[in-house]
Amino acid sequence: MGSKFSFSRIWRIMTADLYKWIINPRMTVAVAMIVFVWSFAIDPLIGISKEMNSPLNFVEPFIAVFNSRTLCLVTPAVYVFLISDYPHLDRNSLFILHRVHKREWVMGQFIFFVVSSFIFMSVIFIFSVIPNAINSFNANGWSLVVTRYGIYNPEKAYSFAVNLITKELYNQIAPFQGALLSFVLNWLYMILLGTVLLMFHVLNLRKTGVPVLISIIAMGSALGVFRSQGMWYFPMAHTMISLHYTEYLKEPVMSLSSSFLYFCGLILTVLIISLLRVGRTNFLNIDDNE
Repeated sequence: MGSKFSFSRIWRIMTADLYKWIINPRMTVAVAMIVFVWSFAIDPLIGISKEMNSPLNFVEPFIAVFNSRTLCLVTPAVYVFLISDYPHLDRNSLFILHRVHKREWVMGQFIFFVVSSFIFMSVIFIFSVIPNAINSFNANGWSLVVTRYGIYNPEKAYSFAVNLITKELYNQIAPFQGALLSFVLNWLYMILLGTVLLMFHVLNLRKTGVPVLISIIAMGSALGVFRSQGMWYFPMAHTMISLHYTEYLKEPVMSLSSSFLYFCGLILTVLIISLLRVGRTNFLNIDDNE
């Protein structure tokens, strides 16, 4: 094992795990999620666009996916399923661990979660915007479909498709900004989930990690649906821009900067705990998960 902390070793650890993750057969669940997201959120939005004979902004389907109080439960749960056997340890891993610093291994796993969650978010973005790209427009303004459909069709004003993007969102923020913030905040959410899983692994509580994450996702989603003040203790509420605002007042219920600080603070705290604790982790006591 080299005496110096090596980024190249960290990178090799990350790329090896990323390759295993990408070719894992459970990726078929990600495909099923894309199909579900399309049929549940994107297709209804396109349907009312065709009904009005008016195009959508090309980022609106993506924004709809990550501001739906129903889908806010699905996407993080699928990501947790995809990373549930990570950090991945098999018989070859112990051979590698003897040749790297344990903290290098932790950082390699952390960067794996950063990269894998970015890929996960990027795939959702691509499959949200590309299918309807030819029937959309590219400008930093909300479509008439989002802002006027409920007014023109009052009998359908409370339908599911109409409420995918609400007044709390389109009255307060421009669509390009909304898409970028939705992407980054949800990316941070996925990184946090992965980092918590890493911490439980380091603490030799591997079997506890996934149930804890599912509980965090479920409780945060439930509190968000009912707009309970307790939702701000959970990460889900911080990912949904619509929950940060009221319909018309510019003063936010929760500032977006506070949400960024929430995620960055928690991720850093959990990562530091993992780095400090890994020196006392006995990897021989961790079950082979190959």
